[in-house]
Parts: sequence; C-alpha cells; structure tokens
Amino acid sequence: MHEEPEPQEDSGHVREGHAEIVDAAKKKEHHEDVKEKLKRKEFEIFVGGLDKDATEDDLRKVFSEVGNVTDVRLMMNPQTKKNKGFAFLRFATVEQAKRAFTELKNPLVLP
Repeated sequence: MHEEPEPQEDSGHVREGHAEIVDAAKKKEHHEDVKEKLKRKEFEIFVGGLDKDATEDDLRKVFSEVGNVTDVRLMMNPQTKKNKGFAFLRFATVEQAKRAFTELKNPLVLP
C-alpha cells in the first residue's frame, strides 16, 4: 500500500481557509462597532451657535430641563481656550434627545 504523506502546515504562512474566517470575524466586529456608534448617535444632539464663553455647566443647566444629560462634548479651541461655538450632548434616552431637539430649537445658553 502506498500512503500519501500528510500535508505539513507551514507556520510562516496563513492557510487560506483560516484567513477567510479571520476576515469574516473582523468584518463582523467592524459591523457591530458601526451599529453601536450609530445607536449611540441616536441619544445625541448637536448644538451650534453657542457664545464662545459658554461652558459645559451652562449647557447642562439649559438642557437638563428636558432630560438627563449624560455627556457634554463642548468643542474647544486649544489656542484661545474658548469653545468653538458648538457641542454634542448625549441624553439618557432617545426620547429625551428627541424632546431636546424639538422643544429647544433656539435655546438661550448664557455664560
């Protein structure tokens, strides 16, 4: 009887089948990351036209009237140390974010 030798794996090379599985896993992980980011964006609103002296506390004070503000990202100018006139606010629920968006179209945020 003549036996064929078993194929040897070359540790320096990735098998094609394994590479496809790794590729698929990375794509799925990326897809899940994108879905999660999009979901988080539903909780967030953009606020523009802010006074350059407005602070995170000023924004929290105004927007907490319509919901629980869980995060404020006030974009700052590193040279002037003043805000750039816009921010992103995240709320505890999507409903609160929608309420802030509809009820506070032109909020007065005073420093």
